[in-house]
Amino acid sequence: MPKEYSKLSIVNSPIGTKNVDCNGSAISGVRIDPSKAYGEIPNLLQKFINEKDNTAWNNITSKIDYIYYNLDYALSGLNKETSFEDTVKSELSLGKKLLFKPNLVFPANIDEKTHSRAIGTPILTEWALIAALMRWFHDKLKISYYEMALAEASTGTFLLSAIYSKSSGKNITTEAVFEGRSGDFYGGWGFYFVRKYLSERHKASHKDDPMKGYEDSIRGQFIPPGKASDRLMVYDLNKIQDVINKGRTIPVPDGATFKEITLSKVIIGGDPNDKDDLEDYPGCILINIPKLKMHAQDLITNAIKNLGIGLYPSQKYDFPHTVYPNLKGKLPHSPWVFEMDPNTHLPIIDENGNYTATKTAGFSGTQSDVIKAVQNENVFLLHVTDTINMINISHDPDERSVTVKEGYVFASLDCVALDLFCARYCFKTLPMLQASKLKVKYRWPTEFVHHVPVAINHGRNISTATWFDSPLFRYNLYRYAEERGIGQREYYILGYDSTTDCPLASLNGHLGRIDNGNFLELITKTLYYNPKTILHDLQLTILSYAKNCDTLTGTSLYKEFMDYFDENKDGIIDYDEKGRGFETAIFGILSYTNDIISIDEYGPIKKSFLSTSMVIRNSNKNWNSQGHDFSKEAFLIGYAATAYKLSQLDTVYPDIFIKGMMYGRGMWPSWQTVTYMNTNDTIYGSQFINNISLSSLYGSAFQYADKTLNSGIYTKNTNSTALNSDTIQYGDKIPEPVDQNVSAADSIKKYFEALSKGAVPLKFTLYVPKGFEKLKGIKIPNVEGTDDPEKIFTAHFHQIW
Repeated sequence: MPKEYSKLSIVNSPIGTKNVDCNGSAISGVRIDPSKAYGEIPNLLQKFINEKDNTAWNNITSKIDYIYYNLDYALSGLNKETSFEDTVKSELSLGKKLLFKPNLVFPANIDEKTHSRAIGTPILTEWALIAALMRWFHDKLKISYYEMALAEASTGTFLLSAIYSKSSGKNITTEAVFEGRSGDFYGGWGFYFVRKYLSERHKASHKDDPMKGYEDSIRGQFIPPGKASDRLMVYDLNKIQDVINKGRTIPVPDGATFKEITLSKVIIGGDPNDKDDLEDYPGCILINIPKLKMHAQDLITNAIKNLGIGLYPSQKYDFPHTVYPNLKGKLPHSPWVFEMDPNTHLPIIDENGNYTATKTAGFSGTQSDVIKAVQNENVFLLHVTDTINMINISHDPDERSVTVKEGYVFASLDCVALDLFCARYCFKTLPMLQASKLKVKYRWPTEFVHHVPVAINHGRNISTATWFDSPLFRYNLYRYAEERGIGQREYYILGYDSTTDCPLASLNGHLGRIDNGNFLELITKTLYYNPKTILHDLQLTILSYAKNCDTLTGTSLYKEFMDYFDENKDGIIDYDEKGRGFETAIFGILSYTNDIISIDEYGPIKKSFLSTSMVIRNSNKNWNSQGHDFSKEAFLIGYAATAYKLSQLDTVYPDIFIKGMMYGRGMWPSWQTVTYMNTNDTIYGSQFINNISLSSLYGSAFQYADKTLNSGIYTKNTNSTALNSDTIQYGDKIPEPVDQNVSAADSIKKYFEALSKGAVPLKFTLYVPKGFEKLKGIKIPNVEGTDDPEKIFTAHFHQIW
């Protein structure tokens, strides 16, 4: 049994003999061994699906059992502090559902071809955690599985449903995407395997079969919660328009961005003035299960974000309106929001040459409005955050995310307290004693700081030293949400560290364990940040680089950053200062091009090209005929991230433009080199002709030309058809159908080899700004440099992209 401690415990700590925290909102946690949790489940699941390997499945269930038994320390501890069980059971007695809402932003977890991990796997709430969590409520609180449901308003379900339906040749519903299985088709998240696990850990005497409801998901059969009394249902919260009265519009108390919001009645219940509607939609107790990640438009995605964006239905809040609603472009992600032209998918420019934009309450207002509205509907909220594996660098399904095995699960009734605590954990690498002294010395607003790289002048080079910074210096959401009455910032930690058999506690907000009366801090070793918010996350790092760049190379980079972002001119770029509002435009472009994936014959290839070209060509007024530069700020941040990445290379390289300057091994490149290399990467995906990427602009144009004009001679996947590149000639025919989504990895290499032997070039031209038609002095086939803004970053075949 774990050792318990009193909230009034006195401990020996680095800052003296102190009482542990005992005021504010309770946060109860458990620390476990990540290697025993869910990390290897995708590989085991692949073996089970493909090979019917029951040993693999047994290993999976053992891992879920491990999570389940340890989860009890967090949830029982919170229940002891808050008695949430009483409220849950009281609400259930009114007919409400215990609704589990994971973070399934793009629920491609089981690859539809290999059945192993997919591009979304790292960034999703783990289905294994949901299985353990549902079992806990069933076994410990004696709640029937028929009183539970799973629900999510994912941005990716409609698109994945279309993709899976096309590849499988049968209708794969959005609910089946959540299930991860539809008959003999496997692909999606994995709730089917939650059902399977629960069934196997279910007493035979119990009548609540967790498998009931699966067939409804496969058919896309919607049964209102009030009528689903004999099954465990899955609900797609995006779908408020496919059945009459599936959504309800509710007021937002003191709404900042919205005065009213339309949400699924599965969440908020039916019309209070309609008895039949209330019987069908009695409401819910919402169990919010986010995955802690570094966010691309905010600080972190956790409890607040999983509700603050994740409850809005895409059928209502997508923009532009698409066949397959995905990104919720109507939701402000920054204070300034462009007015968009629905025909061109570009921002509108007024008669003075300025963008037409509206000032909003930004991301903080967007998130706080929906949570406040839901709270106003008396929805009881319990938050359980998946921090066993935290996600660094990227929260998108782009295969760039980095998994950090921290090994925690935390639960709270307060999303504000929980998120503040988690943010403090992520952005603290400095022990409390040292931090508290430096806070006083430098007048920092918080002592939760981490070590960051800073750029320093070193002769002809910009080198790297270490100092301290914190994004919490510049982040206002938690204060704002507290002022809106959503929660409070004061908290205390309790729980159990199963790896050391010690209680968890907090001291002045710092996480630690109590070992023989000593408070021992638990501190991450990871530098958490997202490259897409690197200017805000690692501001001291980037601005120190900008200043040194200006001194050494004559740029005015620091001024450029401050002019674009420091709206209130206080010398600090906070998270509410995001530039002119480029997110709106980029979301619009991505939504429009995402639709192309399933609508056009070669949709994935065309989408890849257009989503990139439309953004980069509108970052510079000289690269398009309309004079757009709305994505300029996005590229400034992207260039800064590239500069930092180049400084971290293990090999030292000479700077391309500044004589005597080097980069790599802590040395930073010139800004000229950064922008040049970044543009090359966008066009070619590489700086070298032998490594041109199929996912680059050139690679996309090449694939399309080969598949549509050349029978796929070069791009044909040689795993299924053996081709001799020595004998391939332009115009050769192959009998097999061309796979639209697969190209041989060496396609471009084969094409260049064929050209060197006299083959006829493919009939396409990619236009790029002058100076970018070569790599390392070598002219790239089918690429032309131009100053014509009508042509730059367009591809010409039998059509023009």
